[in-house]
Amino acid sequence: MIKRIFFSTIVLAACVFFASLIYKTICIFMLWLVWRKRVMNKVPDRYRRWCIRAGWLCFVVIVWTALPRWRIDCGDRVRLVYVDNDGNAQHPPVSQYLVNAVVPESEIMNLGITGVIVSSPIIQKLGLSQALIKQTQNDIFNGRILNFYSPYKNLGLCNPMSGVYPQLFNDTFGTDYRAVYISNPKHFDESRSYPLVVFCHGYLGNWQLYQGIWKDLENAIVLSIGTHGMEGLFTGNDINSIFTFYIPMLEKMGYKIDASQLHLIGLSNGGSAVSAAMQSRHISRFKSITAISCTLRGLRHVPCKVNIIGGGKDHLSTTMPSQCRQLKRMGVDAEMFFKDDDNHYVLVNQREEILEFFKTRMCI
Repeated sequence: MIKRIFFSTIVLAACVFFASLIYKTICIFMLWLVWRKRVMNKVPDRYRRWCIRAGWLCFVVIVWTALPRWRIDCGDRVRLVYVDNDGNAQHPPVSQYLVNAVVPESEIMNLGITGVIVSSPIIQKLGLSQALIKQTQNDIFNGRILNFYSPYKNLGLCNPMSGVYPQLFNDTFGTDYRAVYISNPKHFDESRSYPLVVFCHGYLGNWQLYQGIWKDLENAIVLSIGTHGMEGLFTGNDINSIFTFYIPMLEKMGYKIDASQLHLIGLSNGGSAVSAAMQSRHISRFKSITAISCTLRGLRHVPCKVNIIGGGKDHLSTTMPSQCRQLKRMGVDAEMFFKDDDNHYVLVNQREEILEFFKTRMCI
């Protein structure tokens, strides 16, 4: 009995620790296996078999729901879609699906946050904290830790795979995978044309985390693209590919794009996509470009709206206010959302306000 209680306590602690539904479900099922005989002894004999079957059925259904989606036409609003060089949608390779199932991205985020908390005293004592680690620590210890989990919860039953793994495989094994997130409008109608928002994430790849934010842009198609590897540095070729590859890909999949409503967002290293767009011959085709938590390069007059978003405690955002003023002096329609007391994770921490800012500026 004592061993059973001790084991149950450990499993309960693990259940609280884990962030992903699949690991929480496994922990609860382990508790059920440990205590099922005692529980079943309280159930009348004629109902016992049905209770056991119901327990197994609940476990299978929840695990099936928690597993990432493999089918392209799964019906979820947010999907990770692998595409070949001709822009045709493909199912993900089994190896990457299994990695996603065993180590979901939300658990990677959870372990990373826990690692920062546990190692914080050692990191500080040894003076090893880099700027972004310090900002993560500040968010954690200032009560903002839940901001890193809420986007995953906001995905709800939409459970796409992580876009980080294709880029990780490319960097590690020399593969050539290309995968993009596609977020459908809330009430998607195949006969309608929709605004298109292209999101470019920076260093460490195309994170599922941000899809829990962009999902709330309910009246637009959101396409999240990534670089070949995890460096997140975009070039003019990547801007060209939006028009030569990605939009044709979406059209091949049955989407209708409103060409007058094209928007580009770059975050962190992904701000390089915004800088590249400013120098691109395609700049006039964008209705707006948005830089988040980064420094823009090669400022010039552009015909579209420019949005600047950053935090005053982010070393990568220190020049953003002056750059916004410089753009306005050039005659650019530039606006800024800037929080002096926030940092590199301003999009995560201020997501509701920033989404409202987007909806106003993009008119979507």
